[in-house]
Amino acid sequence: MTNINLKYQDLILGTILLFTFIYPFLGLSQKNSKDVTTSFSSFLKSGEINFYSRTQVMSTLNEESGNDYFTLGTSGGIEYTTPLVYGFQIKAGGYLSFRLVEYNLVEAGEWTKSRYEKALYDIKNPSNKYNLGSLDELYLLYKHKSFSLKFGRQTYETPLLNKNYNRLRPNLFQGLSVKYQLKTLTFSGAWFISEGIRGTMDSYSMANTFGVYGQGRHTNGLKNDYHGHITSLGTGVFGLVYKERKFKTQIWNYIGENIFNTTFLQSDYAVVKNRTEFQFGIQGFYQTALNHGGNSNQDHTYMLKDEQTFAIGGKLGIKFIQQHELSLNYLGISDKGRFLFPREWGREQFYASQTTELFEGNGGVNAFVMRYKYNSKNNQHATTLSAGLIDQPSVDNLRINKYALDNYYHFLAEYNYSFSNYLKGLSLRFITTYKKEMNEGSMTATQKINKVDMIHLNLVVNYAF
Repeated sequence: MTNINLKYQDLILGTILLFTFIYPFLGLSQKNSKDVTTSFSSFLKSGEINFYSRTQVMSTLNEESGNDYFTLGTSGGIEYTTPLVYGFQIKAGGYLSFRLVEYNLVEAGEWTKSRYEKALYDIKNPSNKYNLGSLDELYLLYKHKSFSLKFGRQTYETPLLNKNYNRLRPNLFQGLSVKYQLKTLTFSGAWFISEGIRGTMDSYSMANTFGVYGQGRHTNGLKNDYHGHITSLGTGVFGLVYKERKFKTQIWNYIGENIFNTTFLQSDYAVVKNRTEFQFGIQGFYQTALNHGGNSNQDHTYMLKDEQTFAIGGKLGIKFIQQHELSLNYLGISDKGRFLFPREWGREQFYASQTTELFEGNGGVNAFVMRYKYNSKNNQHATTLSAGLIDQPSVDNLRINKYALDNYYHFLAEYNYSFSNYLKGLSLRFITTYKKEMNEGSMTATQKINKVDMIHLNLVVNYAF
């Protein structure tokens, strides 16, 4: 744990553990239920145990000599879900990770300039290779017809705040979430007080998640210094999703209490004619600071007082023979301010998003991405190819360029395969990306490392049963 006071987190965990102790005896008292058990042991046996593992090979090759990185890591976990009793259910799990092989990751006990590889492990402890274990999900679930409630440590999925499961372990949020689902409408809400951040072994209060991965530049040109200086009671997420046939609209509101408010909207519509599907999508967000953006001292705040911005994105696509999809995607962020959303909370899911880079931290962006997708008829093979042109603000524009990244080209190739029959549950995913500086000489050699003029390779092998 961090040295931050997490007494509310401890209260949540304690409540769940107490309920876990008394919960089986509730099941023994049932008389007219399909979940009825005659003993404590039979009650436990009627639950469900799942095992999962992930092995990941990752490497980054930079044009600058001496800045290539490689690692091989693996993780395994087990989770147990109790049977349903009076609408209640408990899920608990844990995992272990191991840093098996590495090249150029650690020097003199400190991380080198590796950006991607170290996030497979514990970014706060480079000497930790084998003691990489922690709780996975641990929550109490209540279900009644179309209503469900989760209390505890859980994954959560939205367009901006999500589990971001592209390393060995996902983000895990701790708090309360609810969902009410009708035929075409789904209402969601959550309030989180802490998070187990992907790439760490610690839990952080939501106020102290800001800056765990890095803080970028302040608009005054100095290094940001807001980690540990933000005041907040937590994070609220509220969503409404409407879906009917080929039409889907979703709206989400994110509240970083005392810091910012962000509203995200997306609508997708498809028209099918013969064997061809024409796809149309529009999305956007509006963001503004709350109070002083997290700290009244603007040298230590996350978002500047009165800072605000907005964006709009679009998608035009065509899907034919039910297997091939081609789309043109766009995202434009206003130059009125920076789009700020903690990278520790998840991966943004814009139409123009591609792996290995985010739009967070920038204003004045115009991103164009052409994407092709293929899925085999048996759903075992899937391929994605994409190419992007990302028009960023100038590196010298401190007001709307937080991470000193200039214009770049972004290429991606991804292949997924799911095994069947005897090897059912085993899958692999291979991703390679190439990012190229658009304007030669616009960035220094140091600024380019792990950002442009680089190739990133990623092979993931998953197994679950």
